[in-house]
Amino acid sequence: MGRGTRSTVNVLLMLDWSVLAVAGSAQGINQGYKSSKDWLPRHSKVTAPTGEELVALDTLPKHWDWRNVGGKNLVSSDINQHIPQYCGSCWIHGTVGALNDRLKILRNGAYPDIMLSRQVIMNCVPAYNASLPPPGCDGGDAIQIHTYLHDNRVPDETCMPYLAKNAECTAYGTCQNCAPDSIPLPGVPKGCFPVKGWYGFGIGDYGQVIGEEAMMKEIFARGPIACNMGVDADFVEGYIGNVLKHEGVYVTDKYFNDTDHVVSVTGWGETASGLKYWLIRNSWGTYWGDLGWFKLRRGVNQMQIEMECDWAVPAYDDLSDALQGKTLGDYGHGVQHLTHFQNAPQAAAAFIGAATPEVSPKDVIATSAVASTTLDSNNSLGGAACAVVGAIFATTVAAALGRAAAHRSRPSMDHEALG
Repeated sequence: MGRGTRSTVNVLLMLDWSVLAVAGSAQGINQGYKSSKDWLPRHSKVTAPTGEELVALDTLPKHWDWRNVGGKNLVSSDINQHIPQYCGSCWIHGTVGALNDRLKILRNGAYPDIMLSRQVIMNCVPAYNASLPPPGCDGGDAIQIHTYLHDNRVPDETCMPYLAKNAECTAYGTCQNCAPDSIPLPGVPKGCFPVKGWYGFGIGDYGQVIGEEAMMKEIFARGPIACNMGVDADFVEGYIGNVLKHEGVYVTDKYFNDTDHVVSVTGWGETASGLKYWLIRNSWGTYWGDLGWFKLRRGVNQMQIEMECDWAVPAYDDLSDALQGKTLGDYGHGVQHLTHFQNAPQAAAAFIGAATPEVSPKDVIATSAVASTTLDSNNSLGGAACAVVGAIFATTVAAALGRAAAHRSRPSMDHEALG
């Protein structure tokens, strides 16, 4: 049976399971997933090869973990959706967590680490009716975020920290700063004010994957993916007792006929006895699970984890401009192009000499050989997998840079501040 046929059969089997599944619900503990299928078409934007096209099944390693690629961590920091107050924003955290990691992977872990502003996404990703407030803590799904970021930009967390509450998509609700009332600063408003110029991040291509093999290929090719899953009280509070019985893997035979949580699936592996699992980042803080992560039985669509996953390729041309010394920022206005200043060529040339160099596609391809070194004490990548990873990095970076250059929607580049 060919690989394409096997993938189709796997999908059909999972669809049958979803139809026959008995109710396994979150018992009213909805973490924030709410499907937009009824009003937002499931269209993909694909201009470059996807993970399924880039990776052959027989090149996939037995274990893969983006937290440890040859001893190098290529994931971002962990976060908690439920502080400073309870908020059903897993759809934001699971999606943004995957995007943050993919951005770091695309740049091969180079400075700086970037975390997209979860609060700005809360404030600005619209509901089905644009006249209604954004869904925010009331729930949504990954494709809403990807659709928005394809045409718009958001800043990082330093512009707008996470507040765990619904707010408005205004200039002040996108990027802000504060100044003391008692010490006047030239050109800087007193108190808190919106910042006009900021570095924006978006996405180029985006799409969906279904099934174990397609998920593994996409994760291996380009990084973590955002997946929907069902959870219940046993998972939320009974996690420790369960995994202690199953070599650290959460196992349940309960069927779930719905999903209510979004997580970032980051890798996979097998236990000593051969139990296959997914490696997943949660968004409940590092004090839950295994430092905020967990392992879930793989290959059986447990808790609907293999039924609907989303991926996207980050775009970061504003950051590239900054690392090339083309922009700087001040306290009151934020980011500005150096061409706005007198003697800009000389100033820019001097700054570029001291700037942190951006990682070029050539550099990424060269350094992607890190994936060929030992992953852990027991597992390593073979030569074929190394060649695949190198080619994947080359294709992904070139495509991302091409999309970034063509990406015209730059709300971060305020006309007054940046021209």
